[in-house]
Amino acid sequence: MQEHTFYIPIIHFEHSLRKSYDLGHQFTLMPFPDDLEKEYRLFGHGYFKRRYGDELIKEIKRAYILKYVRHPEEFKSFNDVIYKLEDPIISFLVVLRLLKPTEAVFKSILFSPALTEGLPFDFIDYRLHAFHPRILDEHGRLVEGQEFEKFTEADLPNITFYFGQLLNLLKNEFHYRRIFNTLRYFDLGYRSANIDTRLICFSVAMEVLFKPLRGKLTRGMCVMIAEFLSKVNTERDQIYRRFVEIIDFRARIIHGDMPYIDLSRPDKVELVHDLEHFVRLSLQKIFRHDDLIEIFSSLREREKYLATLAA
Repeated sequence: MQEHTFYIPIIHFEHSLRKSYDLGHQFTLMPFPDDLEKEYRLFGHGYFKRRYGDELIKEIKRAYILKYVRHPEEFKSFNDVIYKLEDPIISFLVVLRLLKPTEAVFKSILFSPALTEGLPFDFIDYRLHAFHPRILDEHGRLVEGQEFEKFTEADLPNITFYFGQLLNLLKNEFHYRRIFNTLRYFDLGYRSANIDTRLICFSVAMEVLFKPLRGKLTRGMCVMIAEFLSKVNTERDQIYRRFVEIIDFRARIIHGDMPYIDLSRPDKVELVHDLEHFVRLSLQKIFRHDDLIEIFSSLREREKYLATLAA
């Protein structure tokens, strides 16, 4: 049986990358291979061409590809392919978001050998959405400073590190369920085009990490978060005050005092951005320290650790 090679285009991936990069674990980040386009045009590729035509190929060619070589196995259907690929490829998107704001998404999966007899590769219409609210001027253009920061070669060591960490933790997902629950709400926030939902998902992600087992979402949790993220007094005080502002704003939305976030108010949009940033910084720190990964994965040890942060 032949090993499978998967090509997963990353759409809206702002970058200045130019070559192929080995990420380990049989994954490679690379430009779209010319031979796939040639095979597509040579075979006409039935369903793919009828449904999508050349437009998707043009979009994919502008994208970078996550290539994954998987050991030989028999796939029963396209759904079976998606089921076995979802965890690692969603983990890659999460890693990009852990590093910086992005709207990078997956839009399809191309793989060979094909399940469909007589075709050089198969195509699956697989779409994941991402949204990052940005402030526009009266003409609908991004205001200065709202552009996404591009991914560069300097980001590759961190991409490789965090991706490897996540793939290793996936081997024992139940044990690390608190971390994966945090990542799940971080991911759900990114998938929502509704900024209110985004705020709620990111705040739940922080609660999963820092809310004591018995207790409410209080300013005491804000103390823990500030203590966790910084040991510098002035910076810690700034984080504390900002997070108090965030949970007060969240409470107003959840309890109906404020029905929605007004996107024309840059200060309110920035609150959501800052909350996203706090989730990002918290997860980065945890993934950088194996002892913290274990502490946050143990109910008893996490409670003891949170008590030291609050002391």
